[in-house]
Amino acid sequence: MKVAIPIWNGRVSPVMDTACRLLVVEFSDSVEVSREAWDIPQVNIPYRVSFFIDRGIDVLICGAISHQFERMLSASGIKTVPWFGGNVDEIVTAYADGSLQNNSYRLPGCGRRRRQGMGRCRGRRTELGRYKQFEEE
Repeated sequence: MKVAIPIWNGRVSPVMDTACRLLVVEFSDSVEVSREAWDIPQVNIPYRVSFFIDRGIDVLICGAISHQFERMLSASGIKTVPWFGGNVDEIVTAYADGSLQNNSYRLPGCGRRRRQGMGRCRGRRTELGRYKQFEEE
Protein backbone atom coordinates (compact mmCIF):
# COMPACT_ATOMS: atom_id res chain seq x y z
CA MET A 1 0.00 0.00 0.00
CA LYS A 2 1.30 3.43 -0.92
CA VAL A 3 0.51 6.42 1.25
CA ALA A 4 1.17 9.96 0.04
CA ILE A 5 1.62 13.04 2.19
CA PRO A 6 2.17 16.57 0.82
CA ILE A 7 5.18 17.97 2.67
CA TRP A 8 6.63 21.35 3.48
CA ASN A 9 9.64 21.85 5.77
CA GLY A 10 9.30 18.40 7.31
CA ARG A 11 5.63 18.90 8.10
CA VAL A 12 2.35 18.08 6.38
CA SER A 13 1.67 20.87 3.93
CA PRO A 14 -1.37 22.81 5.22
CA VAL A 15 -3.16 22.98 1.82
CA MET A 16 -3.03 20.08 -0.63
CA ASP A 17 -4.08 22.17 -3.62
CA THR A 18 -0.97 24.38 -3.40
CA ALA A 19 1.53 21.78 -2.15
CA CYS A 20 4.71 21.43 -4.22
CA ARG A 21 6.29 18.27 -2.78
CA LEU A 22 4.88 14.84 -2.07
CA LEU A 23 6.28 12.09 0.15
CA VAL A 24 5.25 8.59 -0.93
CA VAL A 25 5.69 5.85 1.66
CA GLU A 26 5.10 2.22 0.77
CA PHE A 27 3.93 -0.17 3.49
CA SER A 28 3.79 -3.93 3.62
CA ASP A 29 1.88 -5.35 6.58
CA SER A 30 2.12 -1.97 8.38
CA VAL A 31 5.91 -1.94 7.96
CA GLU A 32 7.51 0.82 5.92
CA VAL A 33 9.44 -0.67 3.00
CA SER A 34 10.31 2.40 0.93
CA ARG A 35 10.07 6.15 0.94
CA GLU A 36 10.60 8.70 -1.83
CA ALA A 37 9.74 12.34 -2.46
CA TRP A 38 8.39 13.83 -5.68
CA ASP A 39 7.78 17.35 -6.95
CA ILE A 40 4.07 17.80 -7.59
CA PRO A 41 3.41 19.31 -11.01
CA GLN A 42 1.87 22.76 -10.67
CA VAL A 43 -0.91 22.19 -13.18
CA ASN A 44 -4.65 21.69 -13.12
CA ILE A 45 -6.37 19.24 -10.76
CA PRO A 46 -7.14 16.52 -13.35
CA TYR A 47 -3.45 16.33 -14.27
CA ARG A 48 -2.50 16.19 -10.57
CA VAL A 49 -4.93 13.31 -10.07
CA SER A 50 -3.23 11.52 -12.99
CA PHE A 51 0.10 12.15 -11.25
CA PHE A 52 -1.22 10.34 -8.15
CA ILE A 53 -2.64 7.46 -10.21
CA ASP A 54 0.65 7.02 -12.11
CA ARG A 55 2.50 6.57 -8.81
CA GLY A 56 0.05 3.96 -7.55
CA ILE A 57 -1.08 6.01 -4.54
CA ASP A 58 -3.74 4.28 -2.43
CA VAL A 59 -4.17 6.80 0.40
CA LEU A 60 -3.56 10.54 0.64
CA ILE A 61 -3.09 12.04 4.11
CA CYS A 62 -3.24 15.82 3.90
CA GLY A 63 -4.29 19.07 5.49
CA ALA A 64 -7.02 21.07 3.80
CA ILE A 65 -8.09 20.04 0.31
CA SER A 66 -10.66 21.46 -2.09
CA HIS A 67 -13.86 19.49 -2.58
CA GLN A 68 -13.17 19.20 -6.31
CA PHE A 69 -9.72 17.69 -5.76
CA GLU A 70 -11.01 15.32 -3.06
CA ARG A 71 -13.92 14.15 -5.23
CA MET A 72 -11.67 13.50 -8.22
CA LEU A 73 -9.23 11.50 -6.10
CA SER A 74 -12.09 9.50 -4.62
CA ALA A 75 -13.55 8.80 -8.06
CA SER A 76 -10.11 7.47 -9.04
CA GLY A 77 -10.06 5.05 -6.10
CA ILE A 78 -7.65 7.06 -3.95
CA LYS A 79 -8.78 7.37 -0.34
CA THR A 80 -8.33 10.87 1.04
CA VAL A 81 -7.73 11.44 4.75
CA PRO A 82 -7.90 15.24 5.13
CA TRP A 83 -7.48 17.68 8.02
CA PHE A 84 -4.23 16.35 9.43
CA GLY A 85 -1.06 18.26 10.20
CA GLY A 86 2.20 17.93 12.04
CA ASN A 87 5.62 16.39 11.68
CA VAL A 88 5.71 14.05 8.69
CA ASP A 89 7.69 11.30 10.45
CA GLU A 90 5.19 11.31 13.32
CA ILE A 91 2.27 11.12 10.86
CA VAL A 92 3.87 8.16 9.04
CA THR A 93 4.47 6.38 12.36
CA ALA A 94 0.93 7.13 13.52
CA TYR A 95 -0.52 5.76 10.27
CA ALA A 96 1.54 2.58 10.57
CA ASP A 97 0.55 1.90 14.18
CA GLY A 98 -3.09 2.91 13.71
CA SER A 99 -3.04 5.98 15.96
CA LEU A 100 -3.51 8.57 13.20
CA GLN A 101 -7.03 9.38 14.33
CA ASN A 102 -5.54 10.78 17.54
CA ASN A 103 -6.80 14.35 17.90
CA SER A 104 -3.29 15.73 18.34
CA TYR A 105 -2.68 15.40 14.58
CA ARG A 106 -5.94 16.97 13.41
CA LEU A 107 -6.12 20.53 12.15
CA PRO A 108 -8.49 22.83 13.98
CA GLY A 109 -11.54 24.16 12.18
CA CYS A 110 -14.48 23.17 10.08
CA GLY A 111 -13.20 19.71 9.20
CA ARG A 112 -13.85 18.42 12.72
CA ARG A 113 -17.59 18.87 12.26
CA ARG A 114 -17.50 17.02 8.96
CA ARG A 115 -15.67 14.02 10.40
CA GLN A 116 -18.27 13.76 13.13
CA GLY A 117 -21.00 13.32 10.56
CA MET A 118 -22.50 16.77 10.94
CA GLY A 119 -21.78 17.78 7.35
CA ARG A 120 -20.21 20.97 6.15
CA CYS A 121 -20.52 24.12 8.18
CA ARG A 122 -23.76 25.36 6.68
CA GLY A 123 -26.46 27.36 8.26
CA ARG A 124 -26.85 30.46 10.33
CA ARG A 125 -25.69 31.04 13.82
CA THR A 126 -28.56 31.35 16.26
CA GLU A 127 -28.76 33.73 19.20
CA LEU A 128 -27.51 30.90 21.40
CA GLY A 129 -24.38 30.49 19.27
CA ARG A 130 -25.46 27.25 17.63
CA TYR A 131 -25.81 26.74 13.93
CA LYS A 132 -29.31 26.39 12.55
CA GLN A 133 -29.54 24.45 9.33
CA PHE A 134 -31.15 26.15 6.37
CA GLU A 135 -34.56 24.78 5.62
CA GLU A 136 -35.41 23.71 2.13
CA GLU A 137 -37.58 26.16 0.24
